Amino acid sequence: MGSGPSAARGMAGDFALAGDGCRGQCGARAAPEFGGSRLETRSLLYFIAVAEEKKIGRAASRLHITQPALTRQIQSLEDEVGAPLFTRTPAGMEITAAGAALLRHARIIQAELAQAKLHVKHAERGERQPFDIGVYGSAIFTVIPRILGEFARKNPRAELRLHNIRKDRQIAFLRQGKIQAAFDRFLPREPDMAYELAYREGERLYVALHKDHPLAAREVIDADDLAGEPRVGSTSDMEMESRLSQIFGSTGRVAHRADDVMTSLALVSSGLCVTLTSFSMQSLNMPNVVFRPCSFASKIPFDLMCMYRKDDRSALLAELLEAVRELRSAGDAGE
Repeated sequence: MGSGPSAARGMAGDFALAGDGCRGQCGARAAPEFGGSRLETRSLLYFIAVAEEKKIGRAASRLHITQPALTRQIQSLEDEVGAPLFTRTPAGMEITAAGAALLRHARIIQAELAQAKLHVKHAERGERQPFDIGVYGSAIFTVIPRILGEFARKNPRAELRLHNIRKDRQIAFLRQGKIQAAFDRFLPREPDMAYELAYREGERLYVALHKDHPLAAREVIDADDLAGEPRVGSTSDMEMESRLSQIFGSTGRVAHRADDVMTSLALVSSGLCVTLTSFSMQSLNMPNVVFRPCSFASKIPFDLMCMYRKDDRSALLAELLEAVRELRSAGDAGE
């Protein structure tokens, strides 16, 4: 779902939560009521934009409206709910406790409307039901295909749509209803998200090195061996960067940065640095790259998690989580 005025018009018009409301089964949760009147969906979309951008100017640019018009919309919404939603500061718009409470509901409505509109469109055409999933990292080569295979076998009418996106966008896409689940490691704990362990890969952690690196002669690599080694750092994943810093120690230095495992291995292949990766990446046969097991792997849980919205009660999501649990309990998700 886009964030421009056309998206706002489409949602407000197609589902008509304001005024007369949905006379039929629109498939989405009703808008919250305050003082006997219903909030307009468009106002909620504007509110979400300001909450996420934290500045009226940036939010107005995102929505393609003027700053005064957006300011009036926010003021009108505050009058409607009877509470200040933001505190205006020199740094921007700081959301209040009342605003944070409304934001949780607004995001649920936004996501459910997006999903309802999509499902209605496909049902009308007699098409398979789309199910969007965010994926990222090395797990797409082993664990995730097994989970999706089991899920698809039991749900032949589902059309899987995979989106290769970083975790920051995964969270935003979940809240916007663009995806219904996401798989990644080191996921931040968000109050509106739920988490399911898909696979624990700590026992299978490896160091990727250039074939001519002195450590390539070792059968197993210890944590002390990595002290001072130039390594690949993360461009934007602070949680991953924190874990890597713990492993490589204070003497380790970030020589280059990358945001995905394939790019990291390309740097290793060039002889520029070393990196940590999973057992599954050996199957890629990257040129000049060798993999050596870590003696300290069990101390570093590289847990693959499935993240989804707490309020999502869709049948397909329940089926996906069942596939995750089955493969995890069977113990063969990464074998």
